[in-house]
Amino acid sequence: MTTPAPPDSPQSAEGQADANPWAAPVPGQGEAPEQDGAAAPAPAPAPGEVPGGPYWQPYPALAPQPRNGLGIAAMVLGIVGALFGLAVILFWLAWLPSLLAVIFGGIGLSYARRGLATNRGMALAGVLLGVAGLLVSAGTGTFFAVRVHQVNEDRRAYEKAEHIRVEAAREQAAKERQQFEAAQAKERERQEAEQAKKAADEKARHLGFGESYTYEDGLKVTMAKPVPYVPSGGSGDIPDNTRIVEVRITVVNTGSEELSLYGSGAPFVKNTKGNLIYHVIDGSGRMKFIANDVAPGQDSSSVSAYALPNNGADPFYVEFHYGKGMNSKTVTWTGSAG
Repeated sequence: MTTPAPPDSPQSAEGQADANPWAAPVPGQGEAPEQDGAAAPAPAPAPGEVPGGPYWQPYPALAPQPRNGLGIAAMVLGIVGALFGLAVILFWLAWLPSLLAVIFGGIGLSYARRGLATNRGMALAGVLLGVAGLLVSAGTGTFFAVRVHQVNEDRRAYEKAEHIRVEAAREQAAKERQQFEAAQAKERERQEAEQAKKAADEKARHLGFGESYTYEDGLKVTMAKPVPYVPSGGSGDIPDNTRIVEVRITVVNTGSEELSLYGSGAPFVKNTKGNLIYHVIDGSGRMKFIANDVAPGQDSSSVSAYALPNNGADPFYVEFHYGKGMNSKTVTWTGSAG
């Protein structure tokens, strides 16, 4: 058995250093020497310390980790929202990340104020970028909404103006069509009236012997009824079985201007087949032609003789031509000599 060394000896200190701290205490070892008089009261044990038990050195408490995730997310979302807001075709997507950046940044700033986060700058940047993204998104959306509204208004105004123009064009076309139809109807009426007038004039120019016709310029022409004519002074060879008659045509200028009858000096006498009848010319001096010019109020006559076939039993007609070109009109007298 080992004799314990005094407490102040080196051996005692070495022995204490080599002693097993986990071994049970030896009776009497480590006890303080008795002192005279009353012993001092022992100190109260520390909280959690078992009286008379071994002393445990407490471990240092771990420091809490900073909660920086929301600040980082706020800054990233703020950058994304700002970029989306600057992109013309993606501005409508900027509001969501920008709104989340403002929410996450606000929470991150509250964490930073309570000391739970260390990235206050990131959280603040996320809030500012989120607000900027929301403003840009709202401004761009408002601009596009106003622009779209303006475009729609312009389109509606254009469509309204186009509708008015089309309706005006339709009304104008309908009016022109009505005017055209009215003009056509008027023209048809004029043509019908002109044709009726021509037909009436044509009928009026087909006369019997002894009747008269007056031209538009005032020339009045009359054929006297045919009378027998006896040639004298040499008349050439007259066909057999014929009857010679006198044809007298008289013109009177009832107008106010002098009229030219050039080419109308003698009539044309034909049978019913349209063949010219033999013109008898003698030397009696009774034959004459209508004057080339007739003054207002004056008259002129033509006298001629014709040998009618079949002893004058067949009808014949006499034509008087007056006028030039398209204005030429023919008066026809039809009848028989008997």
